[in-house]
Amino acid sequence: MKKLFAILAIGLLSVSSVFAQKQKSVTDYFNDGIRSYRMGDYKGAIVNFNKVLELNPKFIDAYGNLGNAKFRLGDYKGAKEAYDIVLSKTNKDALTFYNRAIARKELGDVKGSIEDNNKAIAVNPKFAEAYYNRGNSYAEQGDDKAALKDYNKAIALTPQFAKAYYNRGHLRYKEGDVEAAALDWERAASLDYYKAFDSLKEYCGIGTQSDCDPTEGMEKSGTTMDTKGELLDKK
Repeated sequence: MKKLFAILAIGLLSVSSVFAQKQKSVTDYFNDGIRSYRMGDYKGAIVNFNKVLELNPKFIDAYGNLGNAKFRLGDYKGAKEAYDIVLSKTNKDALTFYNRAIARKELGDVKGSIEDNNKAIAVNPKFAEAYYNRGNSYAEQGDDKAALKDYNKAIALTPQFAKAYYNRGHLRYKEGDVEAAALDWERAASLDYYKAFDSLKEYCGIGTQSDCDPTEGMEKSGTTMDTKGELLDKK
């Protein structure tokens, strides 16, 4: 009799466990996905966000976060496809336009990246990162004037934008404005962007703008602009 009760108890526990698993909600899976993402477990995050979408295909935030997790794993095509779904539902999501711009740039679609940054800026004219990222694309296309304008705007909106100072410094050096370039690199270095120290050392000798010589280093190419985009996570 005791053995029978033990078997029944185990059976009930198993049924209870299955029932509890079936009762896991869309919100539970979504929160698990967010938790996995924040821990750097992007594969686990993808599993959870896909589960959310199995249960509720209209859960737009799950698509956005799914895209971010795929991007983190280097699946830029999959990330773009997830962002496409979000943007098919709304044209007011500046962050997703920006992130899709980053993904498109990684896929080699620089023109498409510029278009998405344009849309991000149209929704949020104070989106400093979108100006910066668009400036990077212009720089890659050789449109230094447009790139410089965007870096100026990014810095005006976010005075602590170290990468914008760094890249603007390279454009100014390229134009022959060595002193302004060095000042930008000094500013970037003061914001703990360490690549700026390398530029100062290479182009300015011991590392300050007063040491820069406009007649030297114009053909150097050791340090370069940093035009890789930075994905932004939803908050």
